[in-house]
Amino acid sequence: MVRKFYVERNNNNDALVDYLVAIKYDARATTLHYIKNITEEELDWLPYEGWNTIGALLEHIIAGEQYFKRYFIEEKEFTKEEEERWLPGLDLGKYVSQLKGKSAEQYVRELTESRIELEESIRTLSAEKLLERRMGAYDKVTGCDLAWVLYHSAEDEVHHRGQISITRKLYKKMREGKL
Repeated sequence: MVRKFYVERNNNNDALVDYLVAIKYDARATTLHYIKNITEEELDWLPYEGWNTIGALLEHIIAGEQYFKRYFIEEKEFTKEEEERWLPGLDLGKYVSQLKGKSAEQYVRELTESRIELEESIRTLSAEKLLERRMGAYDKVTGCDLAWVLYHSAEDEVHHRGQISITRKLYKKMREGKL
C-alpha cells in the first residue's frame, strides 16, 4: 500500500465518501510503513507493565475497524463469536498478554482485509447517511454522525501509530543496552 497525495474520486460516490475513504487509506498506508520489517519479538515486546505491545495496538486498530463497521455502518451488535474475537483487541488492558504470537505478515494481512471490508462498507453510504445524527453515541447530549465516527477511527489509528513508533524506538534502545 503506497501513500497517495490526493483524494481519489470515485464517480459513483459523493465527495464526502471519497474524502473519508482517502483519510482512512492514508492512515493505513502510513501504519503499514511504520511496521515495515518488524520482527515477532518486537511485535510482542512489552516495554513496561501496563503498556501495550505493538501487536496489541495493531489488534486494537483491526478490532476498532470491525466494531465501527458492525455497529455504526451495519447498525448491528457483535454476535457472541464476534465479541469473543474482537473484545480483547478493543479493550486491551487485561487482554494484552493474550494478544501476541502473530507474525508481521499476519498483521499486514488482517489490516489489509479489515481496511478492504471497511472501505467497501463506506462506499455503500450516501453523504446523507454519513451526516445523519446518531443520538447516544459518543456524546450523550448531541450524539454524533457517521462521518465523525469514521474520521475519529482514522484519528485513533494515527494516535496508536505514535505509540507504535515510540515502542519501536524503546525496543531498539533496549536491544542496544541503552534502556
